[in-house]
Amino acid sequence: MKDVARLVFVLAILWIACGERGGRAGGEGPGPRDMGSEFEPGYRDAPSEGTEPRTSGVPAVPDPGGPRPPTADRRPPPPDVAATLLALHCADQQPATSHQPPALRDDAVEPDWSWERKARRVIDRTTLAAAVRKVPFELPEGFAVYAARIVPGVGGPAYVLYQAGTGAFTQEFWPASTVKVLAALGALDFVHSLGLTGAAQVAFDSGATDTLRAIIDRAIRVSSNEDYDLTVLVAGLDRLNQEFLTAERGFPTTVLERSYGGGSVRSSPGMTLTEGERTERVGARRGRASYGCPDNGNCADLFELTEAIRRVVLRAEIPEAERFELDASDLAALDDALCNADSSSFLDGARAAFGVEPRICHKTGSSREDEALDHGLIEDPATGARYLLAAEIPGEGDIPEARERLSALAEQVLRALAKQHGGLMLQPDAGVPLVVQVDRAESGGRRRGGRWVLTIDAPCADELAVWVDGRKSEAAAGEGSRFTVETRATPPGDHLVIVVASREGVRIGYRSLRVRFGAP
Repeated sequence: MKDVARLVFVLAILWIACGERGGRAGGEGPGPRDMGSEFEPGYRDAPSEGTEPRTSGVPAVPDPGGPRPPTADRRPPPPDVAATLLALHCADQQPATSHQPPALRDDAVEPDWSWERKARRVIDRTTLAAAVRKVPFELPEGFAVYAARIVPGVGGPAYVLYQAGTGAFTQEFWPASTVKVLAALGALDFVHSLGLTGAAQVAFDSGATDTLRAIIDRAIRVSSNEDYDLTVLVAGLDRLNQEFLTAERGFPTTVLERSYGGGSVRSSPGMTLTEGERTERVGARRGRASYGCPDNGNCADLFELTEAIRRVVLRAEIPEAERFELDASDLAALDDALCNADSSSFLDGARAAFGVEPRICHKTGSSREDEALDHGLIEDPATGARYLLAAEIPGEGDIPEARERLSALAEQVLRALAKQHGGLMLQPDAGVPLVVQVDRAESGGRRRGGRWVLTIDAPCADELAVWVDGRKSEAAAGEGSRFTVETRATPPGDHLVIVVASREGVRIGYRSLRVRFGAP
């Protein structure tokens, strides 16, 4: 009775805090997959051991104005009350003292793969192919699209990923001004390490002076090249590339080395930072390393560019481990700049797809003759549906036309995504603990592409969905909350296993893990 009373009490509190949900999201089923290799040149994974993978006179900050941001001015979606209660109840249950099967070994390989590397293995490569063929022009060779549907996950948002053209992970384009968000974050990260915020006054020995927040605002909101350079100089070239743009932060392949203001960002002049009664002196710094980007340029892909915006705009909803460790006022100011920046190239296309004025937090980019780009978070206020979208189209010498094409491309992609249901979700691990053990099936033999049995403990679950490298396997319940799954045509080696546990149709646990099939 005490357990029942506790459950009723928690339910009442959550009901009052969150309000009644309009409905309960169904499970995310399988989507079409065309699995390719996740390994591409320039990949910088997390560190591992051994052989294991491992300015004075500057204008004032403009008035924000414009449309409201998708998340900064509204509360995040309420938690899934049923899932929260079930997870609490399951975690509180004591295991029975008899008739328990032997404990499983957990076959997760450490270190686990990074978020970006997992995304490479599960991204949908087919769904958007039909959508992009509907644009009213021939797409030029080299165009790229990355998109994600943001869906309810376990304990927070989850993402169903898509790509088209040269895809989410290519760096065969010039990222132009889209990298200004990353430089701004790197500058804020540096001053945060000194115990300061973006409100600090930055006085360069070279003569420029302003608050860092004002510099960043102009770099993002009106895409000032001179202010972008200042953000890189504050961050410091080596620190930016070695300590901020890392796999652990979500940027395993991005490199920033090029000035956009006509000078050089390799050497940062000395500077004095003042905030309130605090003053910090930073001596001159010279970037000494080369980071592998051709012609000492800037290299990035659509996935990593969009990661920066996702982690800023959705900061109230994502796990703490994914958030940037910055002052709340700095994140709010950056959010405001992104959500009220110069008009998005996606705007007309999103308006046509939704039939209403969209809310967009984004950063555009373009070069004189090469590419037009945009990336960000787009919300349909009529339905509440949210998407991540990034696209690049070669300009072929006509940037205005390329921007119009970006709009038309966005319309078709958003129309296609709005029709999608289900799909394989990617999200951080959450909910009830899930243990995975893999063994060779007795009749599997040792030929390439053999049969394997996954045995999974999922406390409190009555249904399990399992994917191996994006391909769904059927799960069958065994004793209690233990499930067995047989996979076929899976070669020995390391694979990405994703497990989603549900009870009474509500997702209560999620885990993605790197698992080794067979001996190393």
